[in-house]
Amino acid sequence: MPSSQHERVKIFNELRRPEFDDLGQPNHYHFCIKSLPFVPGDAVFMVNPWNGHEHTEGRTRIVSLPPDQQAKIIVPLLLYSFNTRFDESGFIHQMHNDMYPWAPWSWSTTDPVLASAVSTRLRAIGVRKELCEVSVSGSDDVETAEQRWAVMERQLEAAISILPDEFAEDVETSCNACGFTPSLDYSFQRCARCKEAYYCSRECQKEDWKLHKKTCTPPDT
Repeated sequence: MPSSQHERVKIFNELRRPEFDDLGQPNHYHFCIKSLPFVPGDAVFMVNPWNGHEHTEGRTRIVSLPPDQQAKIIVPLLLYSFNTRFDESGFIHQMHNDMYPWAPWSWSTTDPVLASAVSTRLRAIGVRKELCEVSVSGSDDVETAEQRWAVMERQLEAAISILPDEFAEDVETSCNACGFTPSLDYSFQRCARCKEAYYCSRECQKEDWKLHKKTCTPPDT
């Protein structure tokens, strides 16, 4: 079932947050925006440079947006990834075998402007204080991330042939309220009146109506 921004924040704030993973490596994640191969849209790529755990989430236009709008899309993808344990149903050796998700101890990104924008967005939606600070990644973290992305990119390229045709459609779609962007298995609701605004949950649609109703008009009127 689709979850609202409020639910994602609540779940994330309640996650355990160990300083080190179960291998004794720092529980730190670097994240950045990457263009997807062969199909339109960008994704958020995150990797723990210490243990190599990595994940890609989302599919919409991010790079061309100003930093505050980038942050609006990036933040729910980060929360969703950690809340759902990176959509991995199997054993993740860095996280032991209890299958419970956890939050990062710290995280960082390459661009200081984006780091500031994401920090601001995290505070604005009520993420717990200790996780509202996004630092700037060091050169070693960036280099490791680039190496890991090169591998991930080849895997994505190999998967393109089995993706449904609609994967390349509706790239601009993201929740009008919280910025969450769709993945292959996420069903969005569309405004029944204007057919142009999309929402990840009924709660987000209700929250956005005060602003959206000012511009919401039926098609061809």
